[in-house]
Amino acid sequence: MPGKENFPAPPPLLLASILYCSSRRGPPDAAETAPYYFTMVCIAISQLCIPGSEIGTPADNTEEWAFQNVLGIVVAGLMMEANARETGIWISVAYRLILEYCPSHLDEATRNWRNLFSGVQILDLEHAALHLSCPVIPLEPPLQALKISHRDQLYKLSRMMHTGLTHFTGRKLPTIWSCFEQPLETVASLRGSSEFTAVDAAVIRDWARQLDDWLIEFSQRPDGSEQDRQLVFRQYVLHRLVVLSIYHPARGCDLWSASATLMEQHELLLSARSTLKLHLHDESIWSNFDLVMITWAALIVIQGIQGGAGEAYGECQNDT
Repeated sequence: MPGKENFPAPPPLLLASILYCSSRRGPPDAAETAPYYFTMVCIAISQLCIPGSEIGTPADNTEEWAFQNVLGIVVAGLMMEANARETGIWISVAYRLILEYCPSHLDEATRNWRNLFSGVQILDLEHAALHLSCPVIPLEPPLQALKISHRDQLYKLSRMMHTGLTHFTGRKLPTIWSCFEQPLETVASLRGSSEFTAVDAAVIRDWARQLDDWLIEFSQRPDGSEQDRQLVFRQYVLHRLVVLSIYHPARGCDLWSASATLMEQHELLLSARSTLKLHLHDESIWSNFDLVMITWAALIVIQGIQGGAGEAYGECQNDT
């Protein structure tokens, strides 16, 4: 939301999501209650799918009811990207609510559905990147009211991620998240159904180059605010690390793998260092995707330090 929004009578899902987010990011005594609020979030989302359930029955103002429920899914989803594979189902539920209840024409009296849809898109892209799966939300929204300019920065990022992820999805490659939920030995044994090919290398190089062009285009726009430029830079750094490390898990998370070229090793380590520095300079980081990728970057940088690569040990230690 571009500004603070007031919800005097939030539905159970939005209320549980806000309490879950606040407790997860709060002091230790508040964090202890997070699992209970998360259970309530799951129950509320499941109730939306049960015909005739009290939570799933629209209120008198159906548009406001749907808007707040989708917002609740986005808030909870950004806290659980990758952790819960069911986040993909949550995204589908949010998308269905948008298609059913978004007004055909948006005006000043309606909620900002276009921004809400963008939030669902971002959640979808980040979850898909961590699990190396196809995004759920189509690149082109079917409702005219939700369409954005093809020159919009989110549209261009979505197009790049849709195209790139489609190439690598379905090949049973170990994912970034698999390195967090399984022993490294297990991940290393998941080599996938195909080996790294010259076509894969070309796709990754072109994908990274497109992200470079995307950063240049949107960071130099004279009409962009400092907050917009910071957001673009963060998305660039995080998604570029996703792209460059697609085959890192398949190589046993070994930066010095014999199948990786010196250039690939250098670019991955450089991208990881840039990602790690975000934690020092960007105070708006809070979503699970951001934190997972920063942790992923830290593991790569530590491996680089142990191997004697990169800058002086003291400076790298400061980054970590």
